[in-house]
Amino acid sequence: MRRILIVDDERIEREGIRNLIRNCKQELETMTAENGEKALEIIRSEPVDIVLTDIKMPFMDGLELSEKIREEQPDIEIIIYSAFNEFEYARRALRTNVANYLLKPLQVPEFLDAIRLAIEACEEKEAGKIREQELLEGYERGVAYEREKMLLDAIYGTRAGRLPASSLEPGAPEASEYIHLLLADCPNPFFDIHNDDFLKMLGESVSFAFDYLNVNENQSLLFVRNEEPLSRETLRSLAETIAFGTAERYGQQVSLIVGPASSGWDRVHEAYATIERLQEFKFFMDDRAILFAEERFAEEQFAEEPFNEGELNAIVEKLHQCLDYNDVQGAKYGIELLFSYLKTKGHFSSLYTKFLCSEIMSKVLDKEHKKRLSAVNEYLDKISKCASLHDLKDLMFAIIDIVEASSGSSAKAESANKIIEQIKQLIEENYEQDLSLEGIAQKVYLTPSYLSYLFKKETGQSLIRYITQVRMDKAVELLRDTNIKIVDICQMLGYRSSNYFIQSFRQHYGVTPAKYREATS
Repeated sequence: MRRILIVDDERIEREGIRNLIRNCKQELETMTAENGEKALEIIRSEPVDIVLTDIKMPFMDGLELSEKIREEQPDIEIIIYSAFNEFEYARRALRTNVANYLLKPLQVPEFLDAIRLAIEACEEKEAGKIREQELLEGYERGVAYEREKMLLDAIYGTRAGRLPASSLEPGAPEASEYIHLLLADCPNPFFDIHNDDFLKMLGESVSFAFDYLNVNENQSLLFVRNEEPLSRETLRSLAETIAFGTAERYGQQVSLIVGPASSGWDRVHEAYATIERLQEFKFFMDDRAILFAEERFAEEQFAEEPFNEGELNAIVEKLHQCLDYNDVQGAKYGIELLFSYLKTKGHFSSLYTKFLCSEIMSKVLDKEHKKRLSAVNEYLDKISKCASLHDLKDLMFAIIDIVEASSGSSAKAESANKIIEQIKQLIEENYEQDLSLEGIAQKVYLTPSYLSYLFKKETGQSLIRYITQVRMDKAVELLRDTNIKIVDICQMLGYRSSNYFIQSFRQHYGVTPAKYREATS
């Protein structure tokens, strides 16, 4: 419903016009003001579509009010009425671009006609804005599509030359700029759900000019642009910021592959090709791994350790033997040994690795009389969807737990509880330090992957989320009970960046640390 503001210094006039609008069944919500100053206050604080104002009023007359409205809110329709049938008033009213000029006493047909025209003008303006917005959105979609197509052309080498300036951010790139590709990879369909917000996070945390391309539900590319190649330290810091920010903000682990610098857009496809060659090897890296494409891990790291088929067969045979004798701990040790061998030798494809795991899974289900086709297919699907060696190892531990669960050993459950309590106590006492999965695992004599799996299994949350929660709880205590500076609290909680501490706090509590302290003081 449209809103009309009736402005007149005579109360009887205001109420008379309000009753006329009501009696004539005009679909208008009415408001009143006794002079121009009061009317302007209402217009500045509430939405108003039409203003019907007298000319002669104290403090601010109707013509001056009309001029103010035209300056501040030109979309409002203005109708002026006056008992003074003088040309000078009409001429000045026309200069303020009023919709209509009526004379007192108001004639009902003339008044209703003026109201109808004002409402139609409001609707036309609204429709015009909608059309403009639709045109703008269509244009932006077209630009976004063209931008995405150009970026795809660049990585696949289907169009020579650099992207035109119109497709990029303000501050168009020069032909001599350098582009670094950073491929963000997540094992879950993260980018289908959080793509827009992830891009927003990048805008907040990446200080360089960049373009962004969502490749698929699991991968996105950053095209970081600079006048000269960025140093390895700068790129690592940038990749760590993205990985850590994604873990904290979304609870998702991403790995990043950093490509070599490209001297111009026509060389980007070469950098992307080096990144693609690392995709298979990335399967054998831990979560949150940051790889540099030029390191050529597969050739350098494993050259001195040739593959020995006998060694691999012995490990697999021993693992099967442990399953035959219900030696759960031995089987888990065998899983650790197998995955360590697969990772350090580096002569296997991810497909062959998953085949070995499928054979072990089949052995477990057969032993536990659960080798139904549906169960086999369920685990085969889980194995095939594992995006990293780390995830696959966690899944294999979970499969081995089928054997452990059937043994009904309460002692093992009690042992797991003690380990979890030990980990929690360790975090409570050392939250101010730079805690890492590897460091904690070393102190409780577990491998990092098994610790990660065990903690998630026993508590229902990841270790990094638990550490963050402990730090946030302590932050609340320090903000509420002390006057310690926020930057010092950040350091006391083990955060290297005060900005990141503030973002994490806001993510948890919806306000900044400063606002929280102010509200609780």
